[in-house]
Amino acid sequence: MLIEVHVHWAASENNKLDAILSMLRESKRREIIMSVEMDALKVVVTNTKAGMDSAIVLINGIIPMIVDSAGDKAASLALAADLTAKTLELATATAAAGTNPAPPPAP
Repeated sequence: MLIEVHVHWAASENNKLDAILSMLRESKRREIIMSVEMDALKVVVTNTKAGMDSAIVLINGIIPMIVDSAGDKAASLALAADLTAKTLELATATAAAGTNPAPPPAP
């Protein structure tokens, strides 16, 4: 005795499977894009934290220098020049940390 089973997919069932597969592919594509964007955000956050840490060290170092140079005009002028240079460094670091990351690659 031979029993044969034939399965026929209706066109609507194929369309539903194709739609599900398409949604899964789109979901995966978006996941990859989000991953790239998150990696770029992590870099910006790390750079910003480093710049902020540097600023804190600079500010904490200035206070004793000001106190130490209170009666010495030459020391005060040197401190002002140093502070100007450090302000420029801080501005540069801040600008570098705040730059926008490259856009994610096209899918």
